[in-house]
Amino acid sequence: MNYQQLIDVGMSANFDSFERQLVSAAGAMGFPIISGALMRGQLASDGMAGRTFGNTPPGHVDAARDLGDALRDPVLERLMAQPLPVVYDRQTYVEAGASELWERQAPYGYKTGIAIKLYLPGDKTFLLGVDREESLPSPGEGLTQLVGGLQTLASHAMVAADRLVSLKLNERELARLPKLTKREMDVLTWTAQGKTAWEVSVILGMSEKTVNFHLGNTMRKLGVSSKHQAVIKCLSAGLL
Repeated sequence: MNYQQLIDVGMSANFDSFERQLVSAAGAMGFPIISGALMRGQLASDGMAGRTFGNTPPGHVDAARDLGDALRDPVLERLMAQPLPVVYDRQTYVEAGASELWERQAPYGYKTGIAIKLYLPGDKTFLLGVDREESLPSPGEGLTQLVGGLQTLASHAMVAADRLVSLKLNERELARLPKLTKREMDVLTWTAQGKTAWEVSVILGMSEKTVNFHLGNTMRKLGVSSKHQAVIKCLSAGLL
């Protein structure tokens, strides 16, 4: 995997291109299978929303979408419980008492692999994993390079996935959001770009006191305690 491939992933123009670039990058790392997800909310909760992606082999698509099996999968379980990458093989499943899951997926190329988890603002989680039949290198420089390569790929892929998928609040949450005035939205939009209250006052031609007044109203309407939380809530809803 070279730098241009990382750039191509991050700059993908659409979702199909995104998946193609990911598959190419994973192949360059020595992994014929790549899969991932961008989700908002807690796994298996009522409010969870998300989008999966990758090149799951056709014969394994239904099994890969089985939420029951996913929740029993020791790789996903470890990934959600810790911030570190997860390296797996058959022994990982045996030790977790889930060897039948490994036996079921192994014929499709899921014998060993690496998985990464990253967080985004707005209660969003990005997951990315690569799989292959060949054994991974023993712990050492070779394995460290593979894990580091996947982490680098994941950081580029996460930005592209968030841009392309643009997870929204679910309809019930969106309906409950209060209506913000045009001035409140203007102030929040510039705040989201990192501008201070004074800078926003200059841009919008109002006093700094008025800017803070609008921010206070926005925070109160949204039920948050800081302007940063207000920005994140509106970004998650697709309002900014």
